[in-house]
Amino acid sequence: MKYPRHDDLTLVTGGTGLIGGEVILALARGGHAVRAIVRAESPEHARQRVVERLQKSDTYCRSLLPFIDVIVGDTTQPMFGMTRDELSGVRRVVHGAANTQFSKRQDEQVWNTNVSGARHLVDVGRALPGNTRILFVSTASVTTAPERSCIDEEAPFAGHANTYSRSKREAEAIVADSGLDIVIVRPSIVLSRGVRDRAMARSILWAVPIMGEVGEIPVDPDACVDLVPVDYVAQAIAQLAILPSLDHRVYHVSAGGGARTFGELREAVIARHPELECIQPVGRGRRISDRARARLLRPLDAYLPFINAGVRYANDRFVSEAGAIAPSALTYVPELVGLITLREALDEMYQP
Repeated sequence: MKYPRHDDLTLVTGGTGLIGGEVILALARGGHAVRAIVRAESPEHARQRVVERLQKSDTYCRSLLPFIDVIVGDTTQPMFGMTRDELSGVRRVVHGAANTQFSKRQDEQVWNTNVSGARHLVDVGRALPGNTRILFVSTASVTTAPERSCIDEEAPFAGHANTYSRSKREAEAIVADSGLDIVIVRPSIVLSRGVRDRAMARSILWAVPIMGEVGEIPVDPDACVDLVPVDYVAQAIAQLAILPSLDHRVYHVSAGGGARTFGELREAVIARHPELECIQPVGRGRRISDRARARLLRPLDAYLPFINAGVRYANDRFVSEAGAIAPSALTYVPELVGLITLREALDEMYQP
């Protein structure tokens, strides 16, 4: 197999996913060579999968492809399934591969993927030179308490958690205890602005059309929801990967003080989609008496505790070092909601 003749590569996992694909493009646009690890049947299939993902992005350009090498691998396998030769020239690693499912039916797979991936990242790190920059992409939701506060990176794990966020807590502990100089990056809730893919748009926002059918929902309208677009997150990760030095080992990539409340987001959405005006946040813990509506609400139970926690995530560290402030969710959420039909939302709701 032939590899690009580079000695300054960034190894990226999760390149066919929402964040990873945009990270690859952000690095390539900056002139940085990327080696992407992808599960596939062959090298040709691996490259096809990556290119198909990149073509969905608004920033995709064929001229970036020479900067992108693709190899077959699997982050659930030791050393990500790579050979020592495939680590040649790697000077940075961005581990973005993860299973983000909230469904209880996926609990075992989520745990195995995310925790084993962290262990194997440590193995890869130990096989690389000591000055290699390694980024582990986690989630800000590892901590959701104290509620109604602005949480910084030093806050301990606390608050509501599901299998996904618990697996990220365990993964963070693994990389932190490894003794390696691994930087943890914690995005808040990431939405698919700039990616032309309806499935990625509805990965979280499918909940909105369902809320429209339910009407009254047990959400506090004053609860903050910390949202960031994937183009901003990817550029942030690329910057943290290539900055000559970093002052910290954990960074939130979040809206911070710019996070909006559920009520503000609702107003922005119904200004563009008046048919959703029926969404009425009636307060946390309110019971829905109508059985049919209560059944529709049940799949949202995985999301409601995170919304009602009402937390913002402090982003001072990243902003002070990179100087980039997240755009307001009010400017892009209404457009993304418009990509999701009720039928698609219902289909997504019952995905395993």
